[in-house]
Amino acid sequence: QEASNYLNDIFAGKDLTYVRANILDELEKTKEQLSQSMQTAMEMAQLAFDYEKSKVNSDELFFSGETNLMDIAELCEVDKLKKLFNTFNQKRDILHLLEQAISADGIQIFIGEESGHDVLDNCSVVTSPYEVDGKILGVLGVIGPTRMHYERVIPIVDITAKMLGSALNLNN
Repeated sequence: QEASNYLNDIFAGKDLTYVRANILDELEKTKEQLSQSMQTAMEMAQLAFDYEKSKVNSDELFFSGETNLMDIAELCEVDKLKKLFNTFNQKRDILHLLEQAISADGIQIFIGEESGHDVLDNCSVVTSPYEVDGKILGVLGVIGPTRMHYERVIPIVDITAKMLGSALNLNN
């Protein structure tokens, strides 16, 4: 029913050639996004193998897409962004959150002030650990606005962490 409603909303009154071309284009975009996600996961897996230490340190953090935070209304003030990027550069506050996530079971969600770090008051952090041979090797996380689509982000973080753990287990 959902698929039918989607197709009717998007393609009502369009000819079959247009519908086919549009769907193929969307599939190609989705394939590219998945390919980029898998590439990122494989790069993270490679980074994980390059480090033999089990304790996280600031040199082992991998950040991607942080400039996308500039598109979020609550964070587009220069001072807030400057503080947030300084936090990324210092990594201390992020490390603290990751250490909390490593020591907890499953997905961790920090909304606004719950993180305990002023610079993240307008952000939410969703994390999930990934394991190799039953041992937590690292944490995957997303930082976004407090109004993010949790119903989409939480399963993506959870599944990506599990896929990363599975990929690392296959290579182990």
